[in-house]
Amino acid sequence: MGWGGRRDGQVLLGPKSCKTIHFKKGHPRPMRPFSPLSRKPLLAIAFVGIFLCLYNIASHPRVSQTMQPSAYYNNNDERVCLPQRMLTMHPPAKKAKAAFVILVRNKEQQDIAETIVNLEDKFNKNFKYPYVFLNEEPFTEAFKSAMRAASPYADMQFGLVPHEHWSYPSHVNETYAAQCRERMKEEGVLYADLESYHHMCRYQSGFFFRHPLLDSYDWYWRVEPGVRFFCDITYDPFLYMEKHNKKYGFVVTLMELRETIPTLWETVLKYAQSRHIALDRPGRLFPYFRDTSGDYNLCHFWSNFEIASLDLWRSPSYRDFFNYLDKTGNFFYERWGDAPVHSLGAGLFLDTDEIHYFEDFGYQHDLYRHCPSKESGLACRCECPQGTTQQSIDHDKNWDTCLPRWREWLKVSSKDKKTAWNIWS
Repeated sequence: MGWGGRRDGQVLLGPKSCKTIHFKKGHPRPMRPFSPLSRKPLLAIAFVGIFLCLYNIASHPRVSQTMQPSAYYNNNDERVCLPQRMLTMHPPAKKAKAAFVILVRNKEQQDIAETIVNLEDKFNKNFKYPYVFLNEEPFTEAFKSAMRAASPYADMQFGLVPHEHWSYPSHVNETYAAQCRERMKEEGVLYADLESYHHMCRYQSGFFFRHPLLDSYDWYWRVEPGVRFFCDITYDPFLYMEKHNKKYGFVVTLMELRETIPTLWETVLKYAQSRHIALDRPGRLFPYFRDTSGDYNLCHFWSNFEIASLDLWRSPSYRDFFNYLDKTGNFFYERWGDAPVHSLGAGLFLDTDEIHYFEDFGYQHDLYRHCPSKESGLACRCECPQGTTQQSIDHDKNWDTCLPRWREWLKVSSKDKKTAWNIWS
């Protein structure tokens, strides 16, 4: 008989009944070491432990199967939605040489303060990147105090735009520029009658990255007064771009107003020809901006949000490109914007796979909004408005979005690049 076998009135201990213990009737019989009664508390504890383990697994942020734990816990350089408690317990240890860059005026104090509070909540409370504020006029002490109140622990610098970067160059006829503004006003060209708007577009196109306050940085995140972020950003987009060899990042791609840039495309093509740039080299970004007739399709990256390499604009190639455009005077005679200038400049000098679409960012500027779709699985605790209202337009579905073309272009570009590799292999 096996261990603990029993007959009426006795308990046998050990194999082959080495010893017999007798007990009287009516007395409680001795319990086995783990009787059904004693096992219940242990089973309950085990059940609770298994439940908590499964709950933690289920609530853990979803990551790709190839991602290693050290990558998203320690390096923060992969796109992932982490619990806030994880970032609190393990603050990011590594940072890029990067800063927020904000061109803003004193009168926009309230709007930019609200934006900073929002940006700190969604991202920078964990990553603690500095802010660089730029203005063509000196910042007031009230403005500086309001910014520090919006983010008490952030590093902030306040810079003055050099006069030579916010004034008419010698080759521009100011009288003719004023006449052009008046004509464009009559024609209803958006913002064209605002002299300061022309200076702003020229500055953002060719000068902001030269400001001494940016000399120590490699990357920038452009922020505009009044913009809003809707989703938590729990990884470092700068480190992500460094790791994946990206040079320019956007959230919204849309069509430009043709009346603002009547000669820009023609000028860019002339520049490319004069510099012997192969616009159709496999992998190059430039054909994304061209329609089937060879004309500009008006698509561009909306530059009120940019995360990009400062070295892209600092490069001799881009500076040469900007100088060529600037010599035309059409930042003042027309209403060339920095968004198409940046976009076409990137098209000339970058490959498609050096561009990153921040699809996971929920973002709104003016009325136009982008939020990650449910199908994408990229949303991280988003608080996005639904549909299109008078206060917020779902731009991914708007008539002037270029997002479907961008998605199609990624497929075409990848196919063309693979074909080119096969030819040379």
